[in-house]
Amino acid sequence: MYARERRIEIERVFVEFIEDFGITEYPISIRKVAATAGIELVPYSELDAETLTLARSLSRDAFNLSTFDYSLCKIAYNDNPIYRKRSRFSCAHEIGHILLEHGPNDYAREREADYLAGYMLIPHPLLLEYNSRRGVASKFDTSDDCASFAIDQALARRAEGTPWRRHERWLIDNVTWRGGGCLAIA
Repeated sequence: MYARERRIEIERVFVEFIEDFGITEYPISIRKVAATAGIELVPYSELDAETLTLARSLSRDAFNLSTFDYSLCKIAYNDNPIYRKRSRFSCAHEIGHILLEHGPNDYAREREADYLAGYMLIPHPLLLEYNSRRGVASKFDTSDDCASFAIDQALARRAEGTPWRRHERWLIDNVTWRGGGCLAIA
């Protein structure tokens, strides 16, 4: 895995983005993050048969089509309800590539996009403040695999024993739960 310093940079990129645009509700809306970033989401169900066949050959979950400078970005995603949680992660992963400005076919950056996606869906400070393993996947509207990975990452963060960094503190102080109520116990 890449250095902790790089993971902290990735966390900051995401938190600065949601801070700049006032996205503070969890579970996070992938649609809102994409719209704020100027990314068009295109469901597979809106594709014609031929394009759908091509899309599924690229990914059964999601993929992005972007200009070199990211001035135009689209993410095509599988909107079949049985893939919903997987597609949430996959769309967050593709948003990660865009926010981190990864180059085309930069396969070495897949793990970074995965890390950003996981942090977007379940930020470690919120998980630690939530302070429970039970119900993490449903609370954050993710798969069990994503929740399990986030728990491991959050426990590793806790083991660092350092105080909250500015971006982590911002999450704790500013995130609210959809439907009202503050998630954080400040």
